[in-house]
Amino acid sequence: NLLLTLKEITAQVYYWSAMIGNVCSKCPQQSSIVVVGTHADCVADERKLEHLGSQIEQVARNAIEHHIFVQFTALNVTLYSARKLHNFMSLLYDIINDIRVKCPAISLNCHIMYAFLNDKVPKNQDAISLSQLLTLLSHEDPKFLPTEATEVSKLLKTLSEKGFIVFFDTN
Repeated sequence: NLLLTLKEITAQVYYWSAMIGNVCSKCPQQSSIVVVGTHADCVADERKLEHLGSQIEQVARNAIEHHIFVQFTALNVTLYSARKLHNFMSLLYDIINDIRVKCPAISLNCHIMYAFLNDKVPKNQDAISLSQLLTLLSHEDPKFLPTEATEVSKLLKTLSEKGFIVFFDTN
């Protein structure tokens, strides 16, 4: 959403990149991510929109330097012909189809658990034990999330490996 602040846009891009990286960690090869800016029509000043575009490109370059992105290509679809848009849509279709075919069993449990932790654990609380989390899960009964200690531990370990949380396995 181009109406957000650059800081908010950056946070969203980094969050979703990490989440997609987590979900696609079992993919046999790298895939492309297409980030689409919305609400450009709501930005009245064309110069402000161009400036925001260059700032977002800088965010992407920083993400490449920090190994969050491998590559970035800016594309302003308002400047392209119908033929180039058709080619872009074909590329987008190929990307989506590639992910669907190669990773049919992608689980979003890590994303759901991370959202659950963000919602249910107080922001001022630095840590939560596995038993406290299991209690929270049993009271909330969230869909799609495991409630057995072994399965919850596996999910937390994956989140930790991807840098979302720090998880210390007592074993």
